[in-house]
Amino acid sequence: MKANFRDSKVLRTLIIVLLGIIITSGSILAQDNTAKEKFNEGIQAEKSGKVDAAIAAYNAAVAADPGFADPYLNLGAIYFGKKDYTNAIKSFKKYTELNPKSYDGFKNLGYACVEAKDLKNGAAAFEAGLKLKPKDVELLKGYANLYYKAGSWAKAIERYKAYLAVNPKDVKALTNLAKCYEESDNTADAIATYKKAIKANPNYHMAHFQLGSLYYAQGDYENAAAEFEKSSELNKKHWKSFYNLGNARVALETQEDYVDGYHAYMTFLKLTSGTKSKSIKKLRKNAQDITAKLKDYFEAEAIDY
Repeated sequence: MKANFRDSKVLRTLIIVLLGIIITSGSILAQDNTAKEKFNEGIQAEKSGKVDAAIAAYNAAVAADPGFADPYLNLGAIYFGKKDYTNAIKSFKKYTELNPKSYDGFKNLGYACVEAKDLKNGAAAFEAGLKLKPKDVELLKGYANLYYKAGSWAKAIERYKAYLAVNPKDVKALTNLAKCYEESDNTADAIATYKKAIKANPNYHMAHFQLGSLYYAQGDYENAAAEFEKSSELNKKHWKSFYNLGNARVALETQEDYVDGYHAYMTFLKLTSGTKSKSIKKLRKNAQDITAKLKDYFEAEAIDY
């Protein structure tokens, strides 16, 4: 009987241990269910346009289960949309830590870093993503944009070259690369690359505008005017093109150019009417002064304008 008593005691102890395991397991399951429920609440709140409620639900999901990766991805996307890049980076970074083989995670983290000009985290994100997809155009382009937006011209040139080797006809990337050369005082390569961009897409107005700006800075007003003319034709609402066209035409100092410059300034003034920007108001004052003088000149010389 003692043996039986001892066996019974052992059995009772084993049951208590098993009950403890069952209770513990039940607690984990409940936590997982809460996390998933809160995650689904977040999705529904997003669909209803209730962004703050979605954020609260996703935070509740990760509080219930810190190892649940998906809420961090959704949180990052919400913060990115709100232009809260600091929290977007934190969320995407946490997601990639929990899901280290996620292409989407590293791409989203990288693009948030582009907006925040966070070179350290951005470079790490794009490098990690490129290990997963070495020739991915989105990652290569984002990596180049990271350095471009931060004004790190040498690195931007290096990364744009890597991207353009895969996608050589991206006119915006070519234009950005040309700007990098221009900012690095490499005028010859800047002009050649702007022309390459224009050849890739003759209708991209910014390539013409930026090339015109470079010519103007060099005192080549004739070529500058030609490029500003083209950019203003391609984008009739791009007030910078019309303002710069006015400057270039007036700088050429012929009666015909004065008339063309006058009309360019007048278009600029029309496009910027009602602006509240102090910098644009300053340009408007300059354009108004010049057009008033031009008008007096035309009338004094009986020039039809």
